[in-house]
Amino acid sequence: MKVTRLVDHVLDTDVLVIGGGAAGCFAAVKAAAQGARVILADKGRVGRSGCSPFAAGAINICLPEDDPEAWLEEIVVRGEYLNDQEWVRLQLEKAYPLAMELQAWGKERGLVILEEDQQGRLRRRKARGNINTLTAMINALPMMDTLRRKAREKQVSMVERVMVTHLVKDGERVAGAVGIGTRTGELFLFRAGAVVLTAGGCGFKAYFIGHQNLTGEGQLMAYRAGAKLRNLDQAMSNTTARDFDIHGLSLMVGSGGRFINAAGEEFMYRYDPQLGSRARLTRLVIGMAMEVEAGRGPIYLDLSPVGSEDRALLQKLLPEGFRAFARLGLDPFSRPVEWMPAFEGTLVHGGGIHIDTRCATGLPGLYAAGDATCSPVHGTWSITGLNLTFAFLSGAIAGEQAAGEALAAGQPPGGGEDLPRQVEIAARELTAPLRRSGGVEPDQVVSDLLGALIPYPVAYLRSEEALTVALQQVERVRDHCLSMLTARDAHGLVKVFEVRSMICLAELVLRSVLFRQESRGFVFRKDFPLTDNVHWLKWVMVGKGERGPEVEAVEFPTPYLPPPREVYSPR
Repeated sequence: MKVTRLVDHVLDTDVLVIGGGAAGCFAAVKAAAQGARVILADKGRVGRSGCSPFAAGAINICLPEDDPEAWLEEIVVRGEYLNDQEWVRLQLEKAYPLAMELQAWGKERGLVILEEDQQGRLRRRKARGNINTLTAMINALPMMDTLRRKAREKQVSMVERVMVTHLVKDGERVAGAVGIGTRTGELFLFRAGAVVLTAGGCGFKAYFIGHQNLTGEGQLMAYRAGAKLRNLDQAMSNTTARDFDIHGLSLMVGSGGRFINAAGEEFMYRYDPQLGSRARLTRLVIGMAMEVEAGRGPIYLDLSPVGSEDRALLQKLLPEGFRAFARLGLDPFSRPVEWMPAFEGTLVHGGGIHIDTRCATGLPGLYAAGDATCSPVHGTWSITGLNLTFAFLSGAIAGEQAAGEALAAGQPPGGGEDLPRQVEIAARELTAPLRRSGGVEPDQVVSDLLGALIPYPVAYLRSEEALTVALQQVERVRDHCLSMLTARDAHGLVKVFEVRSMICLAELVLRSVLFRQESRGFVFRKDFPLTDNVHWLKWVMVGKGERGPEVEAVEFPTPYLPPPREVYSPR
Protein backbone atom coordinates (compact mmCIF):
# COMPACT_ATOMS: atom_id res chain seq x y z
CA MET A 1 0.00 0.00 0.00
CA LYS A 2 1.41 3.38 -0.97
CA VAL A 3 0.98 6.30 1.39
CA THR A 4 0.37 8.66 -1.53
CA ARG A 5 -2.90 6.88 -2.36
CA LEU A 6 -4.29 7.72 1.06
CA VAL A 7 -3.39 11.39 1.37
CA ASP A 8 -3.48 14.40 -0.91
CA HIS A 9 -0.25 16.04 0.30
CA VAL A 10 3.00 14.58 1.69
CA LEU A 11 5.29 17.21 3.26
CA ASP A 12 8.77 16.42 4.60
CA THR A 13 10.65 18.55 7.12
CA ASP A 14 13.19 18.40 9.91
CA VAL A 15 10.89 19.93 12.54
CA LEU A 16 7.09 20.02 12.48
CA VAL A 17 5.53 22.57 14.86
CA ILE A 18 1.80 22.13 15.43
CA GLY A 19 0.11 25.33 16.62
CA GLY A 20 0.78 28.91 15.56
CA GLY A 21 0.49 30.92 18.78
CA ALA A 22 3.34 32.51 20.72
CA ALA A 23 4.89 29.17 21.75
CA GLY A 24 4.61 27.74 18.25
CA CYS A 25 6.11 30.79 16.56
CA PHE A 26 9.01 30.91 19.02
CA ALA A 27 9.61 27.18 18.49
CA ALA A 28 9.60 27.60 14.71
CA VAL A 29 11.90 30.64 14.76
CA LYS A 30 14.42 29.04 17.12
CA ALA A 31 14.41 25.71 15.26
CA ALA A 32 15.01 27.51 11.97
CA ALA A 33 17.84 29.50 13.56
CA GLN A 34 19.58 26.16 14.21
CA GLY A 35 19.54 25.44 10.48
CA ALA A 36 16.53 23.09 10.49
CA ARG A 37 13.82 23.02 7.86
CA VAL A 38 10.61 23.91 9.70
CA ILE A 39 6.91 23.54 8.94
CA LEU A 40 4.48 25.45 11.18
CA ALA A 41 0.97 24.00 10.89
CA ASP A 42 -2.09 25.71 12.35
CA LYS A 43 -5.83 24.95 12.41
CA GLY A 44 -6.47 28.61 11.65
CA ARG A 45 -4.11 31.40 10.65
CA VAL A 46 -0.69 31.61 12.29
CA GLY A 47 -0.73 34.55 14.70
CA ARG A 48 -4.50 34.89 14.85
CA SER A 49 -5.81 31.65 16.36
CA GLY A 50 -5.66 30.34 19.91
CA CYS A 51 -5.03 32.19 23.18
CA SER A 52 -2.04 34.35 22.21
CA PRO A 53 -3.92 37.12 20.34
CA PHE A 54 -6.05 37.50 23.50
CA ALA A 55 -3.13 37.75 25.93
CA ALA A 56 -5.04 40.42 27.91
CA GLY A 57 -2.13 42.83 28.22
CA ALA A 58 -0.29 41.03 31.03
CA ILE A 59 3.08 39.28 31.17
CA ASN A 60 5.31 38.37 34.11
CA ILE A 61 9.00 39.14 33.51
CA CYS A 62 11.65 39.16 36.26
CA LEU A 63 13.98 42.07 35.39
CA PRO A 64 17.70 42.17 36.25
CA GLU A 65 17.03 44.59 39.13
CA ASP A 66 14.39 42.31 40.70
CA ASP A 67 15.13 39.80 43.46
CA PRO A 68 14.71 36.37 41.83
CA GLU A 69 14.57 34.58 45.19
CA ALA A 70 11.64 36.73 46.33
CA TRP A 71 9.92 36.11 43.01
CA LEU A 72 10.51 32.36 43.24
CA GLU A 73 9.04 32.27 46.74
CA GLU A 74 5.93 34.19 45.71
CA ILE A 75 5.33 32.05 42.62
CA VAL A 76 5.79 28.77 44.51
CA VAL A 77 3.81 29.71 47.61
CA ARG A 78 0.94 31.14 45.57
CA GLY A 79 1.15 28.11 43.29
CA GLU A 80 0.40 26.09 46.43
CA TYR A 81 3.69 24.18 46.02
CA LEU A 82 2.63 22.17 42.94
CA ASN A 83 5.10 24.11 40.77
CA ASP A 84 8.04 22.45 39.07
CA GLN A 85 10.61 24.57 40.91
CA GLU A 86 13.33 23.93 38.32
CA TRP A 87 11.03 25.46 35.70
CA VAL A 88 10.30 28.45 37.95
CA ARG A 89 14.00 29.19 38.35
CA LEU A 90 14.63 28.63 34.64
CA GLN A 91 11.88 31.08 33.71
CA LEU A 92 13.10 33.73 36.14
CA GLU A 93 16.60 33.48 34.66
CA LYS A 94 15.85 33.09 30.94
CA ALA A 95 12.63 34.97 30.16
CA TYR A 96 13.96 38.54 30.25
CA PRO A 97 16.46 38.12 27.38
CA LEU A 98 13.75 36.50 25.24
CA ALA A 99 11.30 39.30 25.99
CA MET A 100 13.92 41.91 25.08
CA GLU A 101 14.69 40.03 21.87
CA LEU A 102 10.98 40.09 20.97
CA GLN A 103 10.76 43.79 21.87
CA ALA A 104 13.68 44.52 19.51
CA TRP A 105 12.03 42.53 16.69
CA GLY A 106 8.90 44.63 17.17
CA LYS A 107 10.77 47.94 17.16
CA GLU A 108 12.51 46.94 13.91
CA ARG A 109 9.03 46.76 12.39
CA GLY A 110 7.68 49.91 14.05
CA LEU A 111 5.49 47.95 16.49
CA VAL A 112 5.11 48.46 20.25
CA ILE A 113 4.96 45.10 22.02
CA LEU A 114 5.93 45.78 25.65
CA GLU A 115 4.68 49.09 27.04
CA GLU A 116 7.44 51.45 28.22
CA ASP A 117 7.41 54.68 30.21
CA GLN A 118 9.06 57.93 29.11
CA GLN A 119 12.44 56.72 30.39
CA GLY A 120 12.23 53.54 28.31
CA ARG A 121 11.55 51.25 31.27
CA LEU A 122 8.88 48.56 31.14
CA ARG A 123 5.57 49.74 32.57
CA ARG A 124 4.64 47.41 35.44
CA ARG A 125 2.15 47.23 38.28
CA LYS A 126 0.63 44.90 40.83
CA ALA A 127 -2.15 43.01 39.11
CA ARG A 128 -4.11 39.86 39.97
CA GLY A 129 -2.21 37.79 42.51
CA ASN A 130 0.89 40.03 42.81
CA ILE A 131 2.27 40.84 46.26
CA ASN A 132 6.03 41.34 45.80
CA THR A 133 6.16 40.65 42.05
CA LEU A 134 5.03 42.95 39.24
CA THR A 135 3.16 42.49 35.97
CA ALA A 136 4.40 44.09 32.76
CA MET A 137 2.05 45.22 29.99
CA ILE A 138 2.05 43.75 26.50
CA ASN A 139 0.17 44.41 23.26
CA ALA A 140 -0.99 41.02 22.01
CA LEU A 141 -1.70 41.70 18.33
CA PRO A 142 1.60 43.50 17.60
CA MET A 143 3.33 40.64 19.45
CA MET A 144 1.78 38.04 17.16
CA ASP A 145 2.27 40.13 14.00
CA THR A 146 5.96 40.40 14.88
CA LEU A 147 6.34 36.67 15.54
CA ARG A 148 4.60 35.77 12.28
CA ARG A 149 6.86 38.10 10.32
CA LYS A 150 9.95 36.75 12.08
CA ALA A 151 8.98 33.19 11.20
CA ARG A 152 8.56 34.23 7.57
CA GLU A 153 11.95 35.90 7.68
CA LYS A 154 13.47 32.64 8.92
CA GLN A 155 11.99 30.75 5.94
CA VAL A 156 9.51 28.81 8.07
CA SER A 157 6.91 27.12 5.85
CA MET A 158 3.39 27.87 7.11
CA VAL A 159 0.64 25.35 6.44
CA GLU A 160 -2.53 27.08 7.59
CA ARG A 161 -6.13 25.93 8.05
CA VAL A 162 -5.02 22.34 8.50
CA MET A 163 -6.25 20.54 11.63
CA VAL A 164 -3.64 17.99 12.75
CA THR A 165 -5.33 15.03 14.46
CA HIS A 166 -2.98 12.01 14.52
CA LEU A 167 0.68 11.47 15.33
CA VAL A 168 2.56 8.76 13.41
CA LYS A 169 5.53 6.77 14.69
CA ASP A 170 8.59 4.97 13.44
CA GLY A 171 8.77 2.27 16.10
CA GLU A 172 8.64 4.16 19.40
CA ARG A 173 9.73 7.41 17.82
CA VAL A 174 7.24 10.10 16.79
CA ALA A 175 7.97 10.70 13.13
CA GLY A 176 5.23 13.03 11.92
CA ALA A 177 1.50 13.61 11.85
CA VAL A 178 -1.68 13.45 9.77
CA GLY A 179 -4.25 16.21 9.43
CA ILE A 180 -7.13 17.52 7.38
CA GLY A 181 -7.72 20.80 5.55
CA THR A 182 -10.43 22.66 7.42
CA ARG A 183 -11.90 24.12 4.21
CA THR A 184 -10.97 21.57 1.55
CA GLY A 185 -11.13 18.25 3.38
CA GLU A 186 -7.77 17.30 1.84
CA LEU A 187 -5.59 14.93 3.88
CA PHE A 188 -2.03 15.91 4.79
CA LEU A 189 0.87 13.69 5.88
CA PHE A 190 3.77 15.48 7.55
CA ARG A 191 6.97 13.43 7.88
CA ALA A 192 9.40 14.98 10.35
CA GLY A 193 12.61 14.35 12.24
CA ALA A 194 10.97 15.79 15.37
CA VAL A 195 7.55 17.20 16.32
CA VAL A 196 6.70 20.07 18.68
CA LEU A 197 3.11 20.25 19.99
CA THR A 198 2.07 23.83 20.78
CA ALA A 199 -1.62 23.71 19.82
CA GLY A 200 -2.93 24.83 23.21
CA GLY A 201 -5.33 23.18 25.59
CA CYS A 202 -9.04 22.47 25.55
CA GLY A 203 -11.51 25.24 26.38
CA PHE A 204 -14.56 23.04 25.62
CA LYS A 205 -16.13 25.89 23.60
CA ALA A 206 -17.22 27.42 26.89
CA TYR A 207 -17.99 31.06 27.61
CA PHE A 208 -14.68 32.89 27.34
CA ILE A 209 -13.30 35.18 24.67
CA GLY A 210 -11.24 33.88 21.77
CA HIS A 211 -10.98 30.21 22.70
CA GLN A 212 -13.64 28.58 20.55
CA ASN A 213 -11.13 26.78 18.32
CA LEU A 214 -9.01 25.45 21.21
CA THR A 215 -10.32 21.94 21.73
CA GLY A 216 -7.30 19.91 22.82
CA GLU A 217 -6.24 18.00 19.69
CA GLY A 218 -2.55 18.28 20.65
CA GLN A 219 -3.12 17.01 24.17
CA LEU A 220 -5.22 14.11 22.93
CA MET A 221 -2.67 13.19 20.23
CA ALA A 222 0.09 13.03 22.83
CA TYR A 223 -2.06 10.94 25.20
CA ARG A 224 -3.03 8.48 22.47
CA ALA A 225 0.63 8.16 21.44
CA GLY A 226 1.64 7.22 25.00
CA ALA A 227 2.63 10.49 26.68
CA LYS A 228 1.41 11.32 30.20
CA LEU A 229 -0.88 14.25 30.97
CA ARG A 230 -0.31 16.12 34.24
CA ASN A 231 -2.41 18.24 36.59
CA LEU A 232 -5.68 18.01 34.66
CA ASP A 233 -7.25 18.16 38.12
CA GLN A 234 -6.39 21.87 37.96
CA ALA A 235 -8.73 22.47 35.00
CA MET A 236 -9.37 26.15 35.46
CA SER A 237 -11.77 29.04 35.15
CA ASN A 238 -11.35 32.72 34.48
CA THR A 239 -14.08 35.32 34.99
CA THR A 240 -15.99 37.40 32.46
CA ALA A 241 -18.95 39.68 31.90
CA ARG A 242 -22.28 37.88 32.28
CA ASP A 243 -23.82 39.04 29.00
CA PHE A 244 -20.82 38.82 26.67
CA ASP A 245 -17.37 37.27 26.72
CA ILE A 246 -14.50 39.60 27.56
CA HIS A 247 -10.95 39.41 28.90
CA GLY A 248 -8.40 41.63 30.66
CA LEU A 249 -9.57 41.18 34.23
CA SER A 250 -6.05 41.22 35.66
CA LEU A 251 -5.28 44.72 34.42
CA MET A 252 -8.78 45.91 35.28
CA VAL A 253 -8.42 45.01 38.96
CA GLY A 254 -4.77 46.06 38.90
CA SER A 255 -5.94 49.53 37.85
CA GLY A 256 -8.42 49.85 40.70
CA GLY A 257 -11.42 47.78 39.60
CA ARG A 258 -13.25 45.88 42.33
CA PHE A 259 -15.85 43.15 42.68
CA ILE A 260 -19.05 43.89 44.53
CA ASN A 261 -22.09 41.79 45.40
CA ALA A 262 -25.78 42.64 45.13
CA ALA A 263 -25.53 44.75 48.28
CA GLY A 264 -22.62 46.77 46.87
CA GLU A 265 -20.05 45.19 49.21
CA GLU A 266 -16.47 44.56 48.02
CA PHE A 267 -16.83 40.98 49.17
CA MET A 268 -13.56 39.36 48.07
CA TYR A 269 -11.78 40.39 51.27
CA ARG A 270 -13.86 37.64 52.91
CA TYR A 271 -12.01 35.09 50.78
CA ASP A 272 -8.62 36.77 50.41
CA PRO A 273 -8.04 39.26 53.24
CA GLN A 274 -4.74 40.44 51.76
CA LEU A 275 -5.62 41.09 48.11
CA GLY A 276 -9.40 41.31 47.94
CA SER A 277 -10.42 41.86 44.31
CA ARG A 278 -6.83 41.25 43.16
CA ALA A 279 -7.01 37.66 44.46
CA ARG A 280 -5.54 34.99 42.25
CA LEU A 281 -8.05 33.13 40.10
CA THR A 282 -8.23 30.05 42.31
CA ARG A 283 -9.52 32.20 45.18
CA LEU A 284 -11.58 34.49 42.98
CA VAL A 285 -13.80 31.96 41.22
CA ILE A 286 -14.40 29.96 44.40
CA GLY A 287 -15.14 33.17 46.32
CA MET A 288 -17.68 34.19 43.68
CA ALA A 289 -19.34 30.77 43.84
CA MET A 290 -19.52 30.90 47.65
CA GLU A 291 -20.95 34.42 47.58
CA VAL A 292 -23.73 33.38 45.22
CA GLU A 293 -24.42 30.18 47.19
CA ALA A 294 -24.80 32.35 50.31
CA GLY A 295 -27.54 34.34 48.53
CA ARG A 296 -25.53 37.53 48.01
CA GLY A 297 -25.38 37.40 44.22
CA PRO A 298 -25.27 38.48 41.51
CA ILE A 299 -21.65 39.64 41.27
CA TYR A 300 -20.55 42.86 39.54
CA LEU A 301 -17.27 44.39 38.38
CA ASP A 302 -17.06 48.06 39.36
CA LEU A 303 -14.49 50.04 37.32
CA SER A 304 -15.54 53.48 38.57
CA PRO A 305 -12.43 53.81 40.83
CA VAL A 306 -10.08 53.52 37.79
CA GLY A 307 -8.29 56.81 37.02
CA SER A 308 -8.39 58.57 33.65
CA GLU A 309 -4.86 57.58 32.56
CA ASP A 310 -5.50 53.93 33.35
CA ARG A 311 -8.85 54.03 31.58
CA ALA A 312 -7.09 55.07 28.37
CA LEU A 313 -4.44 52.39 28.83
CA LEU A 314 -7.04 49.65 29.38
CA GLN A 315 -8.83 50.65 26.20
CA LYS A 316 -5.53 50.46 24.28
CA LEU A 317 -4.43 47.07 25.64
CA LEU A 318 -7.88 45.42 25.59
CA PRO A 319 -9.47 46.61 22.33
CA GLU A 320 -11.81 43.63 21.83
CA GLY A 321 -13.53 44.00 25.17
CA PHE A 322 -14.02 47.72 24.91
CA ARG A 323 -15.44 47.35 21.40
CA ALA A 324 -17.98 44.97 22.93
CA PHE A 325 -18.84 47.53 25.62
CA ALA A 326 -19.27 50.22 22.96
CA ARG A 327 -21.54 48.11 20.76
CA LEU A 328 -23.84 47.59 23.72
CA GLY A 329 -23.82 51.28 24.53
CA LEU A 330 -22.27 50.47 27.90
CA ASP A 331 -19.70 52.61 29.71
CA PRO A 332 -18.09 50.21 32.22
CA PHE A 333 -16.50 53.14 34.07
CA SER A 334 -19.86 54.67 34.93
CA ARG A 335 -21.85 51.65 36.14
CA PRO A 336 -21.03 48.13 37.36
CA VAL A 337 -21.11 45.21 34.92
CA GLU A 338 -22.56 41.85 35.96
CA TRP A 339 -19.76 39.30 36.21
CA MET A 340 -19.36 35.53 36.61
CA PRO A 341 -16.82 32.66 36.55
CA ALA A 342 -16.12 31.21 33.09
CA PHE A 343 -14.80 27.66 32.68
CA GLU A 344 -11.58 27.42 30.62
CA GLY A 345 -10.74 23.73 31.02
CA THR A 346 -7.12 22.85 30.26
CA LEU A 347 -6.27 26.27 28.84
CA VAL A 348 -3.67 28.68 30.27
CA HIS A 349 -2.80 26.71 33.36
CA GLY A 350 -5.34 23.90 33.56
CA GLY A 351 -2.99 20.95 33.01
CA GLY A 352 -1.68 19.21 29.92
CA ILE A 353 1.25 17.25 28.50
CA HIS A 354 3.89 16.34 31.06
CA ILE A 355 7.32 17.74 30.09
CA ASP A 356 10.78 18.09 31.58
CA THR A 357 12.95 21.22 31.42
CA ARG A 358 13.98 20.28 27.85
CA CYS A 359 10.29 20.28 26.86
CA ALA A 360 10.64 16.55 26.17
CA THR A 361 7.49 14.47 26.64
CA GLY A 362 9.13 11.11 27.29
CA LEU A 363 8.34 9.95 23.74
CA PRO A 364 11.37 10.08 21.41
CA GLY A 365 10.94 12.76 18.78
CA LEU A 366 8.07 14.55 20.57
CA TYR A 367 8.33 17.88 22.39
CA ALA A 368 5.64 20.18 23.73
CA ALA A 369 5.46 23.85 24.71
CA GLY A 370 3.04 26.53 25.84
CA ASP A 371 -0.56 25.80 26.76
CA ALA A 372 -0.44 22.28 25.36
CA THR A 373 1.71 21.34 28.36
CA CYS A 374 1.01 21.08 32.07
CA SER A 375 2.26 24.70 32.47
CA PRO A 376 4.84 23.59 35.06
CA VAL A 377 5.74 27.09 36.27
CA HIS A 378 2.31 27.75 37.75
CA GLY A 379 1.64 24.83 40.10
CA THR A 380 -1.93 25.87 40.72
CA TRP A 381 -2.77 29.28 39.20
CA SER A 382 -0.36 31.59 41.04
CA ILE A 383 0.19 35.09 39.63
CA THR A 384 -0.69 36.95 36.45
CA GLY A 385 1.27 36.65 33.22
CA LEU A 386 3.37 33.55 33.91
CA ASN A 387 1.73 31.54 31.15
CA LEU A 388 2.62 33.99 28.35
CA THR A 389 6.24 34.18 29.54
CA PHE A 390 6.29 30.39 29.67
CA ALA A 391 4.99 30.26 26.08
CA PHE A 392 8.02 32.29 24.94
CA LEU A 393 10.55 30.27 26.92
CA SER A 394 9.16 26.79 26.39
CA GLY A 395 8.66 27.48 22.68
CA ALA A 396 12.28 28.58 22.32
CA ILE A 397 13.60 25.59 24.26
CA ALA A 398 11.40 23.07 22.43
CA GLY A 399 12.35 24.47 19.02
CA GLU A 400 16.07 24.31 19.76
CA GLN A 401 15.86 20.81 21.25
CA ALA A 402 13.73 19.46 18.40
CA ALA A 403 16.08 20.94 15.79
CA GLY A 404 19.09 19.47 17.55
CA GLU A 405 17.53 16.02 17.64
CA ALA A 406 16.33 16.12 14.03
CA LEU A 407 19.64 17.40 12.63
CA ALA A 408 21.70 14.95 14.69
CA ALA A 409 19.82 12.05 13.10
CA GLY A 410 21.40 12.97 9.78
CA GLN A 411 18.76 11.27 7.67
CA PRO A 412 15.56 12.43 5.96
CA PRO A 413 12.26 11.77 7.74
CA GLY A 414 10.59 8.54 6.83
CA GLY A 415 8.12 6.87 9.12
CA GLY A 416 9.11 3.23 8.96
CA GLU A 417 7.49 0.17 7.47
CA ASP A 418 4.37 0.64 9.60
CA LEU A 419 3.68 4.12 8.25
CA PRO A 420 1.13 3.04 5.57
CA ARG A 421 -0.95 1.19 8.18
CA GLN A 422 -0.93 4.18 10.56
CA VAL A 423 -1.90 6.56 7.77
CA GLU A 424 -4.69 4.23 6.67
CA ILE A 425 -6.11 4.16 10.20
CA ALA A 426 -5.94 7.95 10.42
CA ALA A 427 -7.49 8.42 6.98
CA ARG A 428 -10.36 6.08 7.77
CA GLU A 429 -11.05 7.84 11.08
CA LEU A 430 -10.93 11.24 9.41
CA THR A 431 -13.36 10.37 6.64
CA ALA A 432 -15.73 7.98 8.48
CA PRO A 433 -18.15 10.74 9.65
CA LEU A 434 -18.80 11.65 6.00
CA ARG A 435 -20.07 8.14 5.34
CA ARG A 436 -22.58 8.15 8.22
CA SER A 437 -26.19 9.17 7.83
CA GLY A 438 -28.63 9.85 10.63
CA GLY A 439 -25.85 10.19 13.20
CA VAL A 440 -25.26 12.70 16.00
CA GLU A 441 -24.57 16.37 15.28
CA PRO A 442 -21.42 17.72 17.01
CA ASP A 443 -23.11 20.89 18.31
CA GLN A 444 -25.55 18.86 20.43
CA VAL A 445 -22.67 16.94 21.98
CA VAL A 446 -20.94 20.21 22.95
CA SER A 447 -24.10 21.28 24.77
CA ASP A 448 -24.28 17.95 26.61
CA LEU A 449 -20.62 18.15 27.64
CA LEU A 450 -20.92 21.67 29.02
CA GLY A 451 -24.09 20.61 30.84
CA ALA A 452 -21.96 18.03 32.65
CA LEU A 453 -18.84 20.16 33.26
CA ILE A 454 -19.82 23.69 34.22
CA PRO A 455 -22.52 23.53 36.96
CA TYR A 456 -21.15 25.05 40.18
CA PRO A 457 -21.13 21.72 42.12
CA VAL A 458 -18.88 20.24 39.41
CA ALA A 459 -16.64 23.16 38.41
CA TYR A 460 -16.26 25.01 41.74
CA LEU A 461 -17.86 23.81 45.00
CA ARG A 462 -17.25 20.14 44.38
CA SER A 463 -18.10 16.84 46.02
CA GLU A 464 -17.55 13.21 45.10
CA GLU A 465 -21.26 12.78 44.43
CA ALA A 466 -21.50 15.67 41.96
CA LEU A 467 -18.24 14.74 40.23
CA THR A 468 -19.29 11.10 39.89
CA VAL A 469 -22.61 12.08 38.31
CA ALA A 470 -20.78 14.38 35.88
CA LEU A 471 -18.33 11.62 34.96
CA GLN A 472 -21.21 9.23 34.30
CA GLN A 473 -22.82 11.84 32.02
CA VAL A 474 -19.58 12.22 30.05
CA GLU A 475 -19.16 8.44 29.80
CA ARG A 476 -22.68 8.16 28.38
CA VAL A 477 -21.84 10.80 25.79
CA ARG A 478 -18.63 8.91 24.97
CA ASP A 479 -20.35 5.53 24.64
CA HIS A 480 -23.45 6.69 22.77
CA CYS A 481 -22.16 9.53 20.61
CA LEU A 482 -18.46 9.17 19.84
CA SER A 483 -18.89 6.53 17.14
CA MET A 484 -22.04 8.18 15.75
CA LEU A 485 -20.76 11.70 15.03
CA THR A 486 -21.63 12.74 11.50
CA ALA A 487 -20.44 15.40 9.06
CA ARG A 488 -21.53 16.69 5.64
CA ASP A 489 -18.35 18.52 4.62
CA ALA A 490 -14.86 19.56 5.74
CA HIS A 491 -16.21 22.12 8.19
CA GLY A 492 -18.37 19.41 9.76
CA LEU A 493 -15.36 17.09 10.01
CA VAL A 494 -13.47 19.74 11.98
CA LYS A 495 -16.37 19.95 14.44
CA VAL A 496 -16.47 16.15 14.76
CA PHE A 497 -12.81 15.89 15.71
CA GLU A 498 -13.02 18.88 18.01
CA VAL A 499 -15.84 17.07 19.81
CA ARG A 500 -13.83 13.86 19.92
CA SER A 501 -11.01 15.70 21.71
CA MET A 502 -13.43 17.38 24.11
CA ILE A 503 -15.18 14.14 25.08
CA CYS A 504 -11.92 12.38 25.82
CA LEU A 505 -10.40 15.29 27.76
CA ALA A 506 -13.60 15.89 29.74
CA GLU A 507 -13.36 12.31 31.02
CA LEU A 508 -9.67 12.69 31.91
CA VAL A 509 -10.31 16.00 33.72
CA LEU A 510 -13.12 14.59 35.85
CA ARG A 511 -11.17 11.44 36.69
CA SER A 512 -8.22 13.59 37.75
CA VAL A 513 -10.34 15.90 39.94
CA LEU A 514 -12.01 12.91 41.59
CA PHE A 515 -8.60 11.39 42.28
CA ARG A 516 -7.28 14.38 44.29
CA GLN A 517 -8.82 14.00 47.75
CA GLU A 518 -8.04 17.43 49.18
CA SER A 519 -8.64 21.11 48.36
CA ARG A 520 -5.80 22.81 46.46
CA GLY A 521 -5.89 25.41 43.71
CA PHE A 522 -8.95 25.00 41.49
CA VAL A 523 -9.80 21.75 43.29
CA PHE A 524 -12.15 22.81 46.09
CA ARG A 525 -13.74 19.70 47.59
CA LYS A 526 -16.53 20.11 50.14
CA ASP A 527 -15.86 16.52 51.20
CA PHE A 528 -12.08 17.16 51.55
CA PRO A 529 -11.93 20.84 52.56
CA LEU A 530 -8.28 20.97 53.74
CA THR A 531 -4.97 21.20 51.89
CA ASP A 532 -3.00 18.07 52.74
CA ASN A 533 0.76 18.43 52.21
CA VAL A 534 1.35 15.15 54.02
CA HIS A 535 -0.49 12.87 51.61
CA TRP A 536 -1.40 14.98 48.56
CA LEU A 537 1.55 17.19 47.71
CA LYS A 538 1.76 15.26 44.44
CA TRP A 539 1.22 15.70 40.75
CA VAL A 540 -1.82 13.89 39.40
CA MET A 541 -0.80 12.06 36.21
CA VAL A 542 -2.98 10.22 33.71
CA GLY A 543 -1.82 7.89 30.98
CA LYS A 544 -3.40 5.54 28.49
CA GLY A 545 -3.64 1.99 29.82
CA GLU A 546 -4.82 -1.20 28.15
CA ARG A 547 -8.28 -0.81 29.69
CA GLY A 548 -8.55 2.95 29.57
CA PRO A 549 -7.18 5.91 31.54
CA GLU A 550 -4.81 5.16 34.42
CA VAL A 551 -4.57 7.89 37.06
CA GLU A 552 -1.77 8.07 39.63
CA ALA A 553 -0.25 10.49 42.13
CA VAL A 554 3.47 11.16 41.69
CA GLU A 555 5.83 12.75 44.19
CA PHE A 556 8.13 15.43 42.78
CA PRO A 557 11.24 17.32 43.91
CA THR A 558 11.05 20.69 45.70
CA PRO A 559 14.73 21.70 45.62
CA TYR A 560 14.55 25.44 46.36
CA LEU A 561 11.56 26.01 48.64
CA PRO A 562 10.53 23.04 50.79
CA PRO A 563 6.78 23.10 51.51
CA PRO A 564 5.39 22.77 55.03
CA ARG A 565 4.53 19.10 55.65
CA GLU A 566 1.20 19.77 57.33
CA VAL A 567 -2.55 19.86 56.79
CA TYR A 568 -4.19 23.29 56.73
CA SER A 569 -7.07 25.36 55.35
CA PRO A 570 -6.56 26.47 51.73
CA ARG A 571 -4.50 29.66 51.55
